Amino acid sequence: MVETLDAKETLANVPLFKDAPERALEVAASVVQLRQFPAGTTLFQEGDMGEALYIMHKGLVKLSKVDLGGYEKTLAILQPPEFFGEMALLGDKSRSATALTLGEVEAYLLFEDDFNKLIQAYPQVSINLTTTLAKRLSGTNDEAQILSYKDAQGRVAYVILRLYRSGVIELSADGTAVVQLTHQELANLAGTSRETVTRALKVLEKQDVIRTRPKEIIVIDIDGLEEILHGIRE
Repeated sequence: MVETLDAKETLANVPLFKDAPERALEVAASVVQLRQFPAGTTLFQEGDMGEALYIMHKGLVKLSKVDLGGYEKTLAILQPPEFFGEMALLGDKSRSATALTLGEVEAYLLFEDDFNKLIQAYPQVSINLTTTLAKRLSGTNDEAQILSYKDAQGRVAYVILRLYRSGVIELSADGTAVVQLTHQELANLAGTSRETVTRALKVLEKQDVIRTRPKEIIVIDIDGLEEILHGIRE
């Protein structure tokens, strides 16, 4: 009973269940399964058959796919209360991306049969699913446009700001924020090479908006990154 109540409390904050009736939350909480995953766990790989969607409870998960050139492209870094993996339950049963845990992760799994019953029984859940997919598509299109027109510094600034706005990184009391990503991971997010990111970071460091340490980027001027992104600061 305690586990069901905990699940219900978590699900109430998930976009999939926004404004859904109480009964929908109760049903979902009774069928989801809480799983714990160590850091570096591949939850599924691109091309795998899908049997469940994942609802984030704790930690971070990276979604990525391999492009036609054989390079990894990071699609998103997800955190609670986001959900993922639903596309494999909506027609094409294969996974469209690879999901990797960044640190320890807890997630609720909602399996295909239960997922289908929920969206059929509760129209609001189905509406929320459609709305979420539309927002993701819009965000993907906006990002593609930004990354296609910006120079390397602008791309890196955009990625750091996106992580900040999504809550993946937070400002500390002194106004700085630490991004715990390698240059390669940042390159995957920005859709460019590691060498290009390294050069861009050196330029941003000279502009006094960041400092770098091994596997860390310290953001010291969020407003400055905004100015670089929008071409206000050269």
